[in-house]
Amino acid sequence: MEELIHFLTNLFSTEDWPPRWVCGKWSEFHGWLYIGSDIIIWLAYFIIPVIIIWFIQKRPDIPFVPVFWLFGAFIILCGSTHLIDAVIFWWPAYRISALLKLLTAVVSMATVFALIRDLPKVLDLKSDVSKQLEIKDALIAELQEEIIGLKNKN
Repeated sequence: MEELIHFLTNLFSTEDWPPRWVCGKWSEFHGWLYIGSDIIIWLAYFIIPVIIIWFIQKRPDIPFVPVFWLFGAFIILCGSTHLIDAVIFWWPAYRISALLKLLTAVVSMATVFALIRDLPKVLDLKSDVSKQLEIKDALIAELQEEIIGLKNKN
């Protein structure tokens, strides 16, 4: 319990670690490749949930909206871990990084459980094409009955 209290009370403290630039032998190229890649990944992880939210707002009839929100949270948290990895080159916030990874793990597993729970329902959904085929089949069956009925009258 002491370690947890120490962790939380020193969440923003960086005195236990040096910035990543001074750990090991980072060349300018390798360091900036790492930082730039993490920032681009973070940017993509940030934009994807914005697109998901836009999609949900444009399609209010979409089923399983909570799963979309879980995906959004999962993606934002994944991106945040990349952003903090880039920042750690200057500000060694390893406790914040660990907390972000824990939150990412929790939301990741919640997303997995939601998908497992909802997958059978998703597989039971009928696409517009299958709905149209059912309507077509029903109309054909109805027409065939009418034709048979007309033949029987004659």
